[in-house]
Amino acid sequence: MSDVNWTMNEDTIVRRVDDTAAQSTLPDPSLEKVKQGERMRFDAHVNVEMMPQGKHLKKVTIFSNVPDGGTWEVISDEGTAVGGRGTAPSPLMYFAAGLGLCLMSHVEMLAKGRGFRIDGARLEQRSTWTTTLDLGAVSPQDVFGKAEGMEMNLLIDSPESPARIAEFVGYCRQACMALQAIAAETPVVTGLYLNGQEVGEVGGTGAFKAA
Repeated sequence: MSDVNWTMNEDTIVRRVDDTAAQSTLPDPSLEKVKQGERMRFDAHVNVEMMPQGKHLKKVTIFSNVPDGGTWEVISDEGTAVGGRGTAPSPLMYFAAGLGLCLMSHVEMLAKGRGFRIDGARLEQRSTWTTTLDLGAVSPQDVFGKAEGMEMNLLIDSPESPARIAEFVGYCRQACMALQAIAAETPVVTGLYLNGQEVGEVGGTGAFKAA
């Protein structure tokens, strides 16, 4: 396998940084060793900051408990229709891309050494959301967002039978952690810290606390 070197600098919207990221309200990343067949926990840590240029520009710092996963800075924007500049993908575009990327990672991983021959694969996806937001004309308490649905089509090249590939895709779907986050009822907790002091949970199920 050959190495890949990306050209990245301070002007790119995605870049790897040498600095170690940290969070003040959550534990530092750690990966626990598990035995074969036990559940391994992956944590994705995300820090989001509003940028001084305004107009929906945000800097995201991403790091995880995966060894050599790196620390990444990503810029997010919105389209001009909602007051952004259109200089980088929107939060929903990143979210949708993460779903497709995670599923394709499992297609690649599960095909290796599992008796399924996959000669090529790509994914086409459409994610649909709706909102009552009317560009500032609606009061905050009247704004409701909703994920209407996701369509994900896998285009696979393989000499295997349709039934066998369908079985394989089913395995990929159940293994994809990002896809399961929206296909299942995943607990979501939203905590509030005001001026450095913990206020408590705002909405959410209140049922999830990671170790």
